[in-house]
Amino acid sequence: MKPACQHRSSPSCTAPSSQQVADFLAQAEQLCAQRKLRFTALRRTVLELVCRYDQPVGAYTLLDDLRETGRSAAPPTVYRALNFLQQQGLVHRLANDNTYIACAHPQQQHAGLFLVCRACGGAREVHTRQVDNAIARQARPYDFQVEKAAVEVIGLCAACAGDKGDG
Repeated sequence: MKPACQHRSSPSCTAPSSQQVADFLAQAEQLCAQRKLRFTALRRTVLELVCRYDQPVGAYTLLDDLRETGRSAAPPTVYRALNFLQQQGLVHRLANDNTYIACAHPQQQHAGLFLVCRACGGAREVHTRQVDNAIARQARPYDFQVEKAAVEVIGLCAACAGDKGDG
C-alpha cells in the first residue's frame, strides 16, 4: 500500500516554504541513495532552484540563476540535470511551454495533472487517482504499459479570470 498523501486536504501543492524545500531536498537525496544514484551538487542546486519558483521555470532561467550563484554552466549541463531529475520523478516537464515544476510526490509513481494558466503562466499539480486510473484503463486494451504520463489543462486561474478573462 502506498503512503497517504500528506496534502490530502488541499487539491494541489503551492509554492513551498524554505523548510519544505529543505525537506524536499533531503527526500530527493534519500530517494537517490535508495536507488543507488548520484545526487550531485549541481542536480541538488537545480532542484532547489526549481522548488523556489512559484510557477514553472525554463532551463535558461535556471541557467541564469546558476550563473548568479557563481557556477559556470552551459545549457547542456542544465538540461542533463533536469533530465535526471525528471527521470527520477523529482520534477515534471510541462510540454506546453517547455518549463519545469517540482513534483509534489516524488516517492510515488503517478500521472501528472497540471492546471496551467495561459495568462500568468502559473501551474498547479492536482492530486487525483482518477487520472492515473483512467490512463491505465485506456492503455489496457492495447497491452500498453504506462511508465509516465502528464495531462496539461490550459485555461485561466481564478485571479486571471477575475482580472480580465482574456489574458
